[in-house]
Amino acid sequence: MDGAWVDRWERRFGFLAAPGLPIFIAGMTVFCALLDAFKPEFAGALTLDPAALAGGQVWRLVTFLLVPPPAGPLWLILWIAMLYAILQALESAWGEFKLTVFLALGVIATAAGALAVGVEFGNSVLMLGAFLAFARLLPDREVLVMFILPVKLRWLAALTGVWIALEFVTNGLAGRVQLLAGLAPYLLYFGEGHYRDLKQSWRRWRENRP
Repeated sequence: MDGAWVDRWERRFGFLAAPGLPIFIAGMTVFCALLDAFKPEFAGALTLDPAALAGGQVWRLVTFLLVPPPAGPLWLILWIAMLYAILQALESAWGEFKLTVFLALGVIATAAGALAVGVEFGNSVLMLGAFLAFARLLPDREVLVMFILPVKLRWLAALTGVWIALEFVTNGLAGRVQLLAGLAPYLLYFGEGHYRDLKQSWRRWRENRP
């Protein structure tokens, strides 16, 4: 079972689960977007700036999750809606503790990566990992691309995987570190399952080849 090791943790540390994370993160992202619209420098105090973090501004470990992407109002609305839908689906499938651990691992890995290379990282790759987890759990669910074309999540996840591979190959060190750090919780939860899938596919191919 994917992420079964977290279930063992939950029996001992389940009291550490953070309730209501989807609505909290989505709601605070809206709040940060509104404040940033009136005071553009506000978001700068929330980002994962490694120099500021090393200087003791530890709140950035959490607040960078709430910084909205630099985009227009329509994309911002879509981002928040998708963010809430994905996190809510994960919480429904996993429970509060497993989602808390997933996000906490992403925060720790992303902060460690930013400090290691001295580059400011955002939350987009971590949220991309959450989307991949959503697609892994519900591969046959359909979403409307451009509000018109129904596409199953498994195919969107496959395209995302191709994009990640290309980005990893073409990016420099900082970009590769950001990808690995942001996707760390997904790999820890689902890496073993993907390895089993690859082994089974390889075995079937060898058995069926002429």
